[in-house]
Amino acid sequence: MDKNFFSYYSRYAEETPDKVLLRIDENTLTYREFMDKTAILGSAMKKAGIAADDKVGICMPNSIEWYLVFWSAVRIGAQPVPMDPQSGSMELSRLIPATTSKIMFITEKYRNNNIINAVHALIPEKIAMDKVVCFADEAVIPAESCYVSAEKFMSEYGEEKCEIFQPEYLHTMSLACTSGSTGTPKILSVPSGGFLSTQEEMGDYLGFTSDDVMMLGMTLYHQGGFGMGQQMALKGGTVMYQPQFNPISFLETVQKYKVNIIQLTSTLAKVLLSTPDFDKYDLSSVRICYFAGEVLPKEIADTFVEKLGIRVVNIIGSSETCTMVVWDSATDAGTDPSDFRRLSFTDFRVIDEKHNDVPEGEVGELCVYTDGVILNYFGNPELSAEKILTDEQGRRWFCTGDLVNKLPNGIVRFAGRSKRIIKRGGNLVHAEEVEACLLTHPKIAAAAVTDEPHPVIGQQIVAYIQPKGDERITRGELARYFDGKLSAYKVPDKVVLVEEIPKDIGKIQFKYLRKKEYK
Repeated sequence: MDKNFFSYYSRYAEETPDKVLLRIDENTLTYREFMDKTAILGSAMKKAGIAADDKVGICMPNSIEWYLVFWSAVRIGAQPVPMDPQSGSMELSRLIPATTSKIMFITEKYRNNNIINAVHALIPEKIAMDKVVCFADEAVIPAESCYVSAEKFMSEYGEEKCEIFQPEYLHTMSLACTSGSTGTPKILSVPSGGFLSTQEEMGDYLGFTSDDVMMLGMTLYHQGGFGMGQQMALKGGTVMYQPQFNPISFLETVQKYKVNIIQLTSTLAKVLLSTPDFDKYDLSSVRICYFAGEVLPKEIADTFVEKLGIRVVNIIGSSETCTMVVWDSATDAGTDPSDFRRLSFTDFRVIDEKHNDVPEGEVGELCVYTDGVILNYFGNPELSAEKILTDEQGRRWFCTGDLVNKLPNGIVRFAGRSKRIIKRGGNLVHAEEVEACLLTHPKIAAAAVTDEPHPVIGQQIVAYIQPKGDERITRGELARYFDGKLSAYKVPDKVVLVEEIPKDIGKIQFKYLRKKEYK
């Protein structure tokens, strides 16, 4: 590689040193501060014994500190390992050994999860670790010698100068962790060169500039939310996140800082549109809304395009591909947002179970090529062989698990995730299709659909619904609403009203879904 991410960061630090690179609430990080602080933290890691290819665990919510830890590890050639800050000790007991993390950076807590307690239940009693660096008050940091405050760690070990590691193109830049629906960790080896090139090319496609401000609804620890932010950072613009998603503060921030690009999922978009006095917020600065992670109902896309005058870009792919295939209202208006096409730097196939291409008009699995397809699943050669195909040119293709219909003119229509098919009696139901219909209901702010075993029909459809305000929604009402929109067998068999649909990473987090019904 003749350039890496720090080639861009260091150039912007010289050209626009006081430009805000990252803003989280009122906390900011300029390009110059980014270079200075990653030098101190990176040199501290090196003095603590962290070398190239060592793994650096990060269990922290969205914060300036998260960003600095991640890039400080990259700066010295180590591999950051972002972990879900909602992880408890049971999840971490699998994740930490699986990633072979040598050092951990944590905060005291996130939401209701006490991260320090979760880590302390394992380290050092059950898991050996060189150091656990805590961004927290000294009073809550455990007494064992492996625990140290971030302030002390940097003051004792850090220096003002730190060389920048120059990776090979196929060097593993980071390990992205995802558990899917099973809870078993899947650890993605993200390629340095491919990740850089795909994010740069996507930023080019979207027309991002150094004058732009981008606000993301996803979290930093999720590869998609982090990667989309890099598309803006590579142009020298400003990237914004929230500590956790809040619709009112999201809208207020967009208005206050005249945000140009927002990133959402369908669920987050519906939550925003359901916000009281939504029409009073000034969103005139927004020119692109970037959707990912869920099926985008046409009604929501039309609201953004026709009512708000915002270009909608909808993508599908996965954390394993770094970038995706696209539906873009600027070029694809008049077609369904679930109809996707290639980008100039991506390709796809629609394959059957034997990896043969399916004929036009048939449904198969979407297999995506990008230069950023993961190198492997870390520590899992069997899964790597199953999901990553290599062609005669040495290009890596990823079998996404997305089911699509192969249409004429190089278009694929999303049908659903193969793992989210509900077998209800003799019918197959795509959970995403039911969710998309629910999100068009005027009384529903957010929805999540899953299945439960049923003694007669095998699996029944369960809809978790977050109503708007104090609305109460029954199955009978949904049956009437679905009439004429979807087949009768797709009406949810069970409706559970919940206070909130978990949406930290934009996509629905079923393992954190609150099942407490309203009384």
